[in-house]
Amino acid sequence: MMADSQWPADPEDNRQYCRLDQLNSGWWQEAEMLLARGQGNFPHLTVTREGIELPWWGQPVLVVPAAKRMVPLAGQQPLTYQEGLVILGLLGYAVRHDQLPPATGLVSAEHLTGGTTFFRGPHVMASVLISRRFARDGAAFLTLGQAVGGQPAAYGEYGLAFSWYPGLTWIVALWEEDEEFAARAMYLFDRSIEQLFALDVIWALGNVVARKMAAP
Repeated sequence: MMADSQWPADPEDNRQYCRLDQLNSGWWQEAEMLLARGQGNFPHLTVTREGIELPWWGQPVLVVPAAKRMVPLAGQQPLTYQEGLVILGLLGYAVRHDQLPPATGLVSAEHLTGGTTFFRGPHVMASVLISRRFARDGAAFLTLGQAVGGQPAAYGEYGLAFSWYPGLTWIVALWEEDEEFAARAMYLFDRSIEQLFALDVIWALGNVVARKMAAP
């Protein structure tokens, strides 16, 4: 049995599922449906002859459903399995909707439907990795966060807001440790995110944020 301090395990260490072409084939088929349908009205998606182009953490990515590929168009690093999971989840929502869901107010993972039981053990939100790395250095948290696209936000002692896809904001709030309390980091996002994604996809996005913020 792993101790709480050892969670979460890094899902990118799973060598059995590490390639984008191993993502759910039904989700790839939904992306093909979106490509066949054409542009539509979903914000910030562009359908071209090559595939579906969308912004991802401020950089363009081309999704090619027939080849089960996602190609960064600005020379950035290849996408991880977890990033691919989130992008396909977003495209699946776009197949059925023309707009993002309306905002309803910020919540943490535990306040999502089923969140108290899902986000535990190996599925604990990866914000814990951020609190471990920046337990005594909130200033470094802000500096590194802004370097990877975050903006200062008025949450926690130190807060960052990431717009990983335009119109969808993910906030990281950090409290440094002191004589009484351990360091704590919390993810905040609009409750409408559960209309976009299943809990495992929300968890995957949390892993992506932590990987960008807390990588050695």
